[in-house]
Amino acid sequence: MTLQPWPPEFFEKKRGHGCPQCEEGRVEQNAHGVRFLEAESSDAYLQFSGPTPGYSVLVFRGRHVSEPQSMTPDEHRSFWTDISRAARAIETVFAPVHLNFQLLGNADPHVHVHIVPRYDPDPAPSMPLPQSVWAQGESIPPDRFTSHVEQLRAAISL
Repeated sequence: MTLQPWPPEFFEKKRGHGCPQCEEGRVEQNAHGVRFLEAESSDAYLQFSGPTPGYSVLVFRGRHVSEPQSMTPDEHRSFWTDISRAARAIETVFAPVHLNFQLLGNADPHVHVHIVPRYDPDPAPSMPLPQSVWAQGESIPPDRFTSHVEQLRAAISL
């Protein structure tokens, strides 16, 4: 295994300088998806494309925080409550058999979580999705995408 240094811009972003999530702000739509949950401390976006239907990303919007352990107890509680609300909506609309929650921050060091629905059949039951599944991510036709966002928003208010 060859070890490589982290890119210099990673450390700047980790400190909040040039953080794409902070610079973006609380937008209705970004380059990757459309917001279906605007909560106290987070926004959840259904992604235009992804490894599985319903793939979403929830971004902490309270302030710049690069690691979850740097959150205050109140921020932590609010963030995980928002994740649960988004996840319940995804379960209601897409009916997956399981949800994966990925909190990485390797490329974008701002607290956010990828919510990845898993179905039956599945390309890797009981395992993480292989990189090949992520690479071939499928786009949702615009009319179905709009319908999914509306359904998710309705499910949030239940």
